[in-house]
Amino acid sequence: QEEGEEMDVTTEDDAAMMAAMGMSGFGSTKGQQVSGNQEGGVDIKKIRTWRQYMNR
Repeated sequence: QEEGEEMDVTTEDDAAMMAAMGMSGFGSTKGQQVSGNQEGGVDIKKIRTWRQYMNR
């Protein structure tokens, strides 16, 4: 019975979190097209240049 009570607490916590965030439920977008996804940024790797600090 203790495990059942703990499960009720987590669902109340989830419901409170969803209400605070303004969401109706948690879902997944796996395998679906997401609008506005193509405007993402790109992490461009900048090539490092070395500097000699000793013996200058």
